Amino acid sequence: MALTAEKLINDERFCGDNPVQFLLYLPFGLILMVLRIILACILWIASFILPDKSASRQFISTLACITFGVYIKVKGKRDPKCSVLVANYVSCLDSLAASRALGSITLRKWKVPPFFASTLGIKNIAQFVRKQHFAESPEKPVLLQPEGGPTNGKGLLKFTDWSIPLTNTVQPIAISVERPFTTVTLHRHSEAGRRFPWRDLAWFLCSPCSVFTVRALPPLERSGDTDQMFAERIRQALAENLQVEATEVNWEDLRRAVLPRAPVPRTGPSSAVSNERSRLARQVKEVLPNVPLQDIMKDLAKTRSVDVTITNFLEGLTPYTPEYPAASEPQPSTSAPQPKYITPPPTGVFPKTARERQMSFQERKAQMIAEARQRYIEKHAISLGC
Repeated sequence: MALTAEKLINDERFCGDNPVQFLLYLPFGLILMVLRIILACILWIASFILPDKSASRQFISTLACITFGVYIKVKGKRDPKCSVLVANYVSCLDSLAASRALGSITLRKWKVPPFFASTLGIKNIAQFVRKQHFAESPEKPVLLQPEGGPTNGKGLLKFTDWSIPLTNTVQPIAISVERPFTTVTLHRHSEAGRRFPWRDLAWFLCSPCSVFTVRALPPLERSGDTDQMFAERIRQALAENLQVEATEVNWEDLRRAVLPRAPVPRTGPSSAVSNERSRLARQVKEVLPNVPLQDIMKDLAKTRSVDVTITNFLEGLTPYTPEYPAASEPQPSTSAPQPKYITPPPTGVFPKTARERQMSFQERKAQMIAEARQRYIEKHAISLGC
């Protein structure tokens, strides 16, 4: 029977072990977490002091494994001729295990601090230049995990997330991880592969140890296959070694399976938010009476600031259709004081040069601000005398 997306997800942190055992271990786990956080601070300081050389990187990598309680078993040898490695995806620290065991770097879309990325052997995809990397570090292969996100290890997702093109020779890397008491990864709507799973990392700090097994399989040659056919051969080789099913589920299917478990947001804003936005809209309307209220509300939903919204309308960043009082409305009495600032009617002449157009815009902007200021002073009877 084919595996479904729901069967590839860990719904609970405790799986297969009694939570009571973990509760008995918890005081020791908290002490261990504090000690590892102190060790992480030492690791951070060491990364600045030590030079960027092979021996220093090995020491920092060893210190990182101790910090996160990662123990690595290596089976097989990496082929030095292979510059691209392809592995399955089981946890947020796969890159650390692979970097320690194989000397590789892992491409990720996560935005993490540079020190943290360097320690875990991560390189941001947006900053990765393939040719430049292999010219500078030919001995440091790139590890790809084209599943797109982690699973519970019961099956392999379809390969869809390729950061760089496949070379003619690729070495598959099978990764598995075991841990007492708790599962390694818990899928959540808020994380779902979009950002670094800090909560899962915290469980590494609290757990007694996490045992990674990294198996380097024999390299595979393209032999005239297309990229899709070659990728499928790599996936089948990994599934056979891990003794799991190569499913027809991809990462997007897995994400959709997680989404219904997330709290469904309310379709309308709460009354408090609505009242606050209406209050801000009235303030903007006092300054810019010709701007429609619905346009003001729409812009406030994005900016949540009266000043920013006023600036957006004055500078033309937010387009709108001006509204004017109807002709049937009573006109103000002629005895009422005339405003000090009167907007001149448009002449219909478009300035010829950019300088003239810019000056015209600045003059209109200054005049509108002055008019709004004068209306505010007169409405609230503010005295400007010293």
